[in-house]
Amino acid sequence: IARAGSLKDPDVADLFCRDDPEKLFTDLREIGHGSFGAVYFARDGRSNEVVAIKKMSYSGKQTNEKWQDIIKEVKFLQKLRHPNTIEYLGCYLKEHTAWYRRVVCILCRAYHQFPGLHAAARLVPTRLVAT
Repeated sequence: IARAGSLKDPDVADLFCRDDPEKLFTDLREIGHGSFGAVYFARDGRSNEVVAIKKMSYSGKQTNEKWQDIIKEVKFLQKLRHPNTIEYLGCYLKEHTAWYRRVVCILCRAYHQFPGLHAAARLVPTRLVAT
């Protein structure tokens, strides 16, 4: 088994975008946190589009298991195409953390434009935003 985070296997390397996510995404604002990581609103610096970013760390205890979970999730998300799911746009790696980039749901976009909707946004399950 390759070391967690290793991109020596071309099939694994092809799952991840090569760009530095800290240079691509700006204005990160945490909107939720769960057992698998935090979810953020962010702005894609290339398109100025508002996106959701889920960050999952694969450091600490059970590093290899976490890494394998990330690989499985990315493979699944790449295949997932359904009108009732939020579109997956790619995954980036930075300092033992996977950054999943997703389209933001309509309610979440409204929350970003109108911060007064904070109470309503809390009703949106994090999994709806993040996965």
